[in-house]
Amino acid sequence: MISYFKVKGQSMEPWVKEGDFVLVDRLSYLFLRPKVGHVALIRHPEKPNLLIIKRIARKEDNRYWVEGDSSFNSTDSRHFGWLKRELLVGKVIHRTGSFALGILS
Repeated sequence: MISYFKVKGQSMEPWVKEGDFVLVDRLSYLFLRPKVGHVALIRHPEKPNLLIIKRIARKEDNRYWVEGDSSFNSTDSRHFGWLKRELLVGKVIHRTGSFALGILS
């Protein structure tokens, strides 16, 4: 299943900017192992209703260390620690600006 999300915040700049959209493959991590370097949609470990986008920076056993590309603007594993695989919702497979989808902010 493919879903799209509007990006809020600046934690992944310059890779993706606030107001851009990302396409997420929600089935990918059911069949494939998340890899270092993937950008993933993640369920925030302290706020279960919040979905965030982070890059997988390290992998240890079945735990993942995630970071935003903009370290000064990112709440990530440096704040909440290692994540269990179950919190990785899907792999970001495409990014696009808001105007490319014909959506005005």
